[in-house]
Amino acid sequence: MSASQLVLVSGASGFVGTAVTLAYLEAGYRVRGTVRSQDKADAWAKKHANAFKDGQLEWAIVKDIAAPGAFDEAIKGVDIVAHTASPFHFDVKDNEKDMLIPALEGTRQCLRAAQKEPSVKRVVLTTSFAAVMDFDRLGPDTTFSHKDWNPATYETAKKSDNPSYVYCASKKIAEEEAWRIAKEPETKWSLSTVAPPMVFGPPLQVINSLDSINTSSGAVWAVVDSKEVPPASFPVGTDSRDIAKLHVLASTTDEGKDQRFLAIAFHYDNNQVAEIARSFPELKDRVPGPSDGAAAQPHFKTDSSLVEKTFAGWKWTSFEQSTKDTLAEILKVEKQLK
Repeated sequence: MSASQLVLVSGASGFVGTAVTLAYLEAGYRVRGTVRSQDKADAWAKKHANAFKDGQLEWAIVKDIAAPGAFDEAIKGVDIVAHTASPFHFDVKDNEKDMLIPALEGTRQCLRAAQKEPSVKRVVLTTSFAAVMDFDRLGPDTTFSHKDWNPATYETAKKSDNPSYVYCASKKIAEEEAWRIAKEPETKWSLSTVAPPMVFGPPLQVINSLDSINTSSGAVWAVVDSKEVPPASFPVGTDSRDIAKLHVLASTTDEGKDQRFLAIAFHYDNNQVAEIARSFPELKDRVPGPSDGAAAQPHFKTDSSLVEKTFAGWKWTSFEQSTKDTLAEILKVEKQLK
């Protein structure tokens, strides 16, 4: 594929979306990012002014990714679609309105637009380990791989009172819909999906307050200024830069075509996060000592070897490096905001 091709990155100003956008720009591709407002686009471009050349980055305003025809204009002339936009939070008051519909319809509208645009040749979707895992099989005897699917359904998620279950179901339902659309006879592009777990890595999106930091970065920062080290939100992680690199490879190489990549680099607990945080002079007095409640508990195993088998020479960013870079960037943001 030619690096002069145009990539549409949905949700380009978000945490994962920013990493993905930067990865395509670094690889020499032209990028059109979707954002909800011009203000968001301007702030992002100002923050990353050194990351792109003149004419390499443009913006499309998509206020509601779930609206009918949301991507019809944004997708014109695009060669590659990287759909990263989807809700990731647990503040769910209405399961359908706040989580299920935005995830499903956002994916559906993006891929339907891609069906109608003859220039589109490849699509890569950011899904999640949430689409792979099974809440009833989280014990140490289970090994999850790219072949596994969350058994949750729209109907069970609609009725659930567990926000985590609803979120996981939304990712499964959206990815399932993507593969269904990809198999329709009118679809002329190839689909690949990337399924990360908890995403570590430096938050490089525009951050106006630490209270509004993305959910996964906030989970890493949770060891700071806490009375005791809290349990990890989820015991498996991957660096955002690895996730971004996988999006590029999955959408631009022959090997990456038609693949579903489970992308888990490490298993961890929050005592390990806290230990690394205490190595920062600025944080050593802001992080409590080890907590029994934060120690690693027996849990499932994971197999992400398809990534290594598909892309020769692939190496994951280590837990230690990813955690250090995450904390260093949040510290930097904290100082800037003060």
